[in-house]
Amino acid sequence: MRTGRSVAVIGSGPSGLAAAAELNQFGHLVTVYERKDRLGGLLRYGVPDFKLDKAVVQRRIDLMAEEGVEFACNVEVGRDVTADELRERYDAVVICTGSTVPRDLPVPGRELDGVHFAMEYLEQRNRFVAGDYPDGTPISAAGKHVVIIGGGDTGADCLGNSHASGPRACGSSRCCPSRRRRARRTARRGRSGPPSCAPPPPTRRAVSASSAR
Repeated sequence: MRTGRSVAVIGSGPSGLAAAAELNQFGHLVTVYERKDRLGGLLRYGVPDFKLDKAVVQRRIDLMAEEGVEFACNVEVGRDVTADELRERYDAVVICTGSTVPRDLPVPGRELDGVHFAMEYLEQRNRFVAGDYPDGTPISAAGKHVVIIGGGDTGADCLGNSHASGPRACGSSRCCPSRRRRARRTARRGRSGPPSCAPPPPTRRAVSASSAR
C-alpha cells in the first residue's frame, strides 16, 4: 500500500540502498540517483569481487526494482539536476553520498609517479574485473614493490588486488600503534585503560582427545 509521498535518495551505495529499501517498505515512492554508470557505489567499485561477488549486489538491486524502487544512473545532483529541483519534485530528500574525497598525506615524495589513492586503484580494478577497460594508463602492481599505507578494510582490499597482479613484493604499513604498545604506554601513565579485546590466554590444563569428546 502506497502512502503517496515521494522520496529522492542521492547515492546508491550501502547507505543509499538501505535507505531506499526501508522507505519503499513503508510505502513511499523512492527514486535513487547515482552519478556513475552502475549502481552499488562502494559495493560495486570499492569492495573487490573476491570479497563480494557483484552478482549478489545486482540481485539485490533487481529485487528492489521489482518492488517498485526507481533508479537513475549517470545523474549527478548539482550538475544534471539541482537540489532545489529535487525539493520541488519530492516530499523528502535523503543524502547518502558517502565519502569520495580521500585524505592526503603531505609527506616528501607524495608528488612522485606511482603514488595513488586507494579508491582510485580499487575502482579501476573492479571495472577491469567487470570487463570495463578505461582509457589511460592502468594502475598495476605487476612486477613492482608495493607498500600500502593503512591496515584497515580498504588497505586489505588493496593488498589482495595487488597480490593478484603478481608484484615483486607487497606489504602494508599501519599508521596507528599496536594495542600492546598502547597498553604499555597507558600503564606508564598510571591509568588502567579500556579492557582488552584480545582473547584470553590459553589455560595450562591439557585436554586429551578422549576427554574433549
